[in-house]
Amino acid sequence: MGREIEIKIPLTDSEYEKIFSVISGEQKLAGVEVKDSFEHILKSDEYYSRYNSREESKAAGEPQVIRIRSEKENVQTGLSFEKFDFSEKEKKTDGNKTNERSFFCIKRKNIENGIELNREDETFVENPGVVRDLLELSGYHKFFNKQKDAYGVHCSSVVLPACDFHLELEMVNGLKYIEVEVTDGEDKPDDVRMALEKFMEQFGLDTSKRDKRSWMEIINGGTD
Repeated sequence: MGREIEIKIPLTDSEYEKIFSVISGEQKLAGVEVKDSFEHILKSDEYYSRYNSREESKAAGEPQVIRIRSEKENVQTGLSFEKFDFSEKEKKTDGNKTNERSFFCIKRKNIENGIELNREDETFVENPGVVRDLLELSGYHKFFNKQKDAYGVHCSSVVLPACDFHLELEMVNGLKYIEVEVTDGEDKPDDVRMALEKFMEQFGLDTSKRDKRSWMEIINGGTD
């Protein structure tokens, strides 16, 4: 179980392009260091519940996220690469390696000052079909799907030098977002929250536009 503190903000097309230019190395950003090559990640998430609405689920104390995630990851060594989908088998092209893997996750979320503070348990799953069968036999049903096409990279910043910021520039069911998270570490949660906001501001983003809704609420147009 690990601590996870994150913030996400919707992006315009120009904001999306600017951030991509930074994480791809085309443009430098003062005070921010991109620590490694970015990864292109395609994630398919299936969310499960015993209940018919989020209100019922919350009232019963069910964890906010019960999820099977399948993902493909392409470690990027250049600016161009082949698109992939989940029907493809693992392959190697142009020096880049694409891996497919699945995980089962239970996440409990709290919102503090508009920023998610999460506790997460996740484990590798060799055969996600077995977990699907177990969930359905236990009275759970799939109620939500999320498709994410993201570029992920680790960054450091002058706003909190010892902190590792994991940035994802993403398209989620067609919506453009930036999502930055800090996991574990010894920094105080309040210091991390403040640093996350300052980190976003380094990219010229307005932190008042941060979105504290769950992805289900965002995609379905709901509110808290």
